[in-house]
Amino acid sequence: MKKTTKAAIAAGAAALLLAGGAGTMASWNASTNAGAAQTVTAGSMAVEQTGTGTWTWGTGGTFNPASDKIVPGDVVKYTATYKIDLVGTNLKATLTPSLSGVSGDLASQLTTAASSSTQTVYSAGLNQVATFTTEITFNNTGIDNTGQTKTASLSGGAVTLEQTLS
Repeated sequence: MKKTTKAAIAAGAAALLLAGGAGTMASWNASTNAGAAQTVTAGSMAVEQTGTGTWTWGTGGTFNPASDKIVPGDVVKYTATYKIDLVGTNLKATLTPSLSGVSGDLASQLTTAASSSTQTVYSAGLNQVATFTTEITFNNTGIDNTGQTKTASLSGGAVTLEQTLS
């Protein structure tokens, strides 16, 4: 036999031996419980306004939503006290204002923000008291008269307690 034929037969035999053993490796395993049976319980969070809030102009002075008229560029503030309950060892949260429930033709021209540039982060605890001010701005939309005599029901405004991830 030629050397090349012998080499080809040897290579073929090696390939058959390798292919025949593929996927037949034995594998053993065992398992056990990871300790005694335990139950975990999720925490909770809640926010509730206490008492009646107050309205003021952004520049100071009492604002009466029922009788005062706002114009583009005006800022009004709503300040209220809230009770916060955070149940969870590592739970932290902040208050965030929202106009998502505000309705009416003027609603699209209003924006909201927390009055303070730094938000307070609340930690786990019950019956925490927070005084929070929401600023509502009537946006200046340019030289058109959009928004004149329009109304918005602010009763849909909200303050949301949002978890701050660590």
